[in-house]
Amino acid sequence: MKVIFKNLLKAIGIMCYFIILNFAYTRMNLDRLINDIEVFSGIFLVLGLVFLERAYKNDDGKIAISGIELLCLSMHSLSINHVITFYKYDFRLYLLTSSYIFAIYYVLKSIVIYTKEKRKYLKDLSDISEIVKEEPIKKEAKKRRKNNKIEKVTKKEKTEKQEIKEKKNDKPKEETKKNDKEKTKNTKNKKKSKKEVVNND
Repeated sequence: MKVIFKNLLKAIGIMCYFIILNFAYTRMNLDRLINDIEVFSGIFLVLGLVFLERAYKNDDGKIAISGIELLCLSMHSLSINHVITFYKYDFRLYLLTSSYIFAIYYVLKSIVIYTKEKRKYLKDLSDISEIVKEEPIKKEAKKRRKNNKIEKVTKKEKTEKQEIKEKKNDKPKEETKKNDKEKTKNTKNKKKSKKEVVNND
């Protein structure tokens, strides 16, 4: 928006410049006015060259365009007297038409800049929407990985718990086996002792 505002200000400034020249034509002598126009064109030429040098140093296209615009304005100002004398145009009408041409140029330029910026903004928005669409998929994948890890951990814990339970269950079985063995031994011993007693009798 700043660039558009600057271009519109430039258009207003150039229009004011041509209106001042038009106003001076009614009040001043033509020869003196032409000298003043030449001075103004020299100033515009110097400014244009300065802008071009700055653009070359900073490698900035926007400054270069504004420099070229100033050069065109200076050339136009220098050619006013020659065009009027050669083609026999009315001075005031020529200045008005030239001011309108410059104003139309800057308005068109601001429209082009505005459309470009809007397209860029819309492109950025579309990129953001694509990124937003892609993000939940990544999150889901991360969640699945986490769930898989949790499942693996739970499976490991379950297997460990089962082993501990089995060991616990095996212990009483072993104890019962030992008790059975002891019982069988005791019964055998008792039988032996009975037989010995009978034999002694």
